[in-house]
Amino acid sequence: MYEATRLAYLEALGVTNWIPRDPLSGVPARPPALLLPEAEPQQPQPPKPQAAPADTLSAAPRIEIPRPGKPSVAAPVAAPEPVVEPAPKPTGPAAEPVAPFYLQLWQAGPCLLLIEAPEPGLESAMPGFILLQDILRAVQLPDRPALLGDFRWPLNRNPQLDRSAGAASLGLQAFMRGRVEGRELVSLGCFGSATTLLVDADLAQADTLLGCEEALDDLPPAWFSPDLESLLRQPARKAELWALLRRVRSRWQGTQ
Repeated sequence: MYEATRLAYLEALGVTNWIPRDPLSGVPARPPALLLPEAEPQQPQPPKPQAAPADTLSAAPRIEIPRPGKPSVAAPVAAPEPVVEPAPKPTGPAAEPVAPFYLQLWQAGPCLLLIEAPEPGLESAMPGFILLQDILRAVQLPDRPALLGDFRWPLNRNPQLDRSAGAASLGLQAFMRGRVEGRELVSLGCFGSATTLLVDADLAQADTLLGCEEALDDLPPAWFSPDLESLLRQPARKAELWALLRRVRSRWQGTQ
């Protein structure tokens, strides 16, 4: 019997195959091709990496995987608040608050008269109004002036509003521009220190403007005098005013 056939029968019968160490007598030698291969020695496998601790996994960034049919919603990111720099506050004389005052605006021919007076203003029987009529007659202006309006400072009783000299100056200039629009005027007479806010927001410089004539934007040339009360109490001030009026009266004498 061939060796291969014999081994096949033994395997079918459940007999473990075996190979004799030494050649048997009367048994043909086994073909080399039928020899079973020797088992290769197994190499040690590297140890499997252990699972990372829970605290290490929690430190890793979480990746959101969108599920089908459910839109992924990103967490809202708060926008940084803009840095708002406070507006610089004005300093100097223009930022100082101005005490309340009252002005009346009159028109005598081609000349306007801005007069500082106590409220409720000038009346026909008051000494100050009589003095004003004498001044107008002396410089050949109508001695019956017409009242055009009045200006009160502060503009509002709200204490939160700006009451600085700069705000008073801007308010008075706006008041005057609104009254002269559409009128043929050649001169503006100003009586009182508060009227100098038309030129300078520093009332401390008011005395330097008394007796002077100044050019103003969008307004007739203005000349400045002490208030009527000071003219009544100090005769020397009347002489200074008369010297000023002799210089400026040519502005309206040629238009009458």
